[in-house]
Amino acid sequence: MKNSDCPRSECTECSQKIDPSLAICPQCHTAQGLEALAGVDPNIQIKNQKLAIWFGFLFGIIGVHKFYLGQYGMGSLYLVFSWTLVPMIIGWVDAIRTMKMSSFNFEQRYYRRVIHNY
Repeated sequence: MKNSDCPRSECTECSQKIDPSLAICPQCHTAQGLEALAGVDPNIQIKNQKLAIWFGFLFGIIGVHKFYLGQYGMGSLYLVFSWTLVPMIIGWVDAIRTMKMSSFNFEQRYYRRVIHNY
């Protein structure tokens, strides 16, 4: 099968000819197919609240929960000062605060959009 024989579809936003297996138009970055119909944004990185809590309790001393949530500066500080054991206590406090946080507030605070540079 030649490249010209491959089925092509059009982007719903910019009418660019694209491969139907693509979830995002490479030209205008609009969601295509079922993702567009369902209202799912494929550019969102979803974080798991329970996993963040476990990381805080188990690996809070080295800041794994901060790295997981995208707070790389804070995670680095936890790592640098891990020899003092203070980050372990702060990690437990962070885990408890995350546990008490509603799932809606967690989503609002920690879900991130991924920016694609095509």
